[in-house]
Amino acid sequence: MRRKIIIIGAGASGLMAAVSAAEHGADVLVLEHMESAGKKLLLTGAGRCNYTNTDVDARHYHSLEETSALFSDAGHEGRSGCTAAEFVSGVLRSFSCEDCIGTFRRLGIEPGIKHYRFDETGYVYPEDKNAGDVLAALLKRTNELDVKIFYGIKLSSIRPAVDTGWEIRFHMPEHGHTVSHCERCSSVILAAGSNAYPDTGSDSSLYPFIKELGLQFQSFLPALCALYSKDGILKELKGMRKDGRAMLIVSKDCAPSPEEATFIASESGEIQFNEHSISGIPVMQLSGTASAALKAGKKVFLQIDISAGDPFHHTFAVHRTAGFERSQCCAGGIALTEIDPRDMQSRKHPGLYVCGELLDIHGDCGGYNLHFAWASGRIAGLSAAGHHKDLY
Repeated sequence: MRRKIIIIGAGASGLMAAVSAAEHGADVLVLEHMESAGKKLLLTGAGRCNYTNTDVDARHYHSLEETSALFSDAGHEGRSGCTAAEFVSGVLRSFSCEDCIGTFRRLGIEPGIKHYRFDETGYVYPEDKNAGDVLAALLKRTNELDVKIFYGIKLSSIRPAVDTGWEIRFHMPEHGHTVSHCERCSSVILAAGSNAYPDTGSDSSLYPFIKELGLQFQSFLPALCALYSKDGILKELKGMRKDGRAMLIVSKDCAPSPEEATFIASESGEIQFNEHSISGIPVMQLSGTASAALKAGKKVFLQIDISAGDPFHHTFAVHRTAGFERSQCCAGGIALTEIDPRDMQSRKHPGLYVCGELLDIHGDCGGYNLHFAWASGRIAGLSAAGHHKDLY
């Protein structure tokens, strides 16, 4: 008897889960609340879809729980579980960069590797640098495998069935009317994403159901985004791009000045100055930590050092990050202790799987977030289809 799987979300991880499960004999239904699939995928890599990296490694991944512990009075003693690196390392063992490239090559996507200054790794794009090609390839494969995708969905409930399996209730538009549906399945995969780019469908609509299921959840914060300062010197620097070093300095005890605060991390690369904010990859890499510090009520400073050309050294007081609408990803999500990384299954609810941005995992710039979406989606899809043995 074929297993029936329902996947919530038709983004990167959801589509990969659908393909992986259907290729192994499962009957798959994907529920998407937008009018089309993969809207956020089309924006990745500025529309060019940086879908993996030649240096995929656990050190490129972080969790909000870990970061928040830096600013908590309890420190790391207050943490409840494994680190992001521990969680991700097992996921990456089952799906390397080479595996990712091979998977998309089989879907008709040839890779093109780009190297940037300040980064020795290789950013992997489709050869034609078109995110639409990646989405089209995934949708073509789902169609070949008879995966059903329902659009315009509004969920009513996600709960274990009385006897066995799961029951999903939802509303959807049909012939100008809204129709109620109830679907039964053996497994559910949650792949609804984070709050980044809410116009693409990543919003808070799934969170009441996560709460109802009793899963621990860290509220999302912006990550991979610009940092904002009220420093007047930004008006003079507006439009400049300079190679340099960005250092994040955080006051653990609300110190009145950066001299009394603590250095947290630094990144080098091209730094961009805008009238009210500072961005560029080095700053974006630090933004998830800045989000956690600001939420904890700490004072945050960004020290910029530029040595080439006209030397520049200045410390900016940071008062906020960019919003979700201008963040490439989010920090936060379902706690890692809730999920078994070997199969992406809930430790509380057999038959419930979670993948992608919905988990408390966020990666650095460079294709790491998409790679985790593919890897975790594949594990969830294979496991829900009963083919966990094919993972390693």
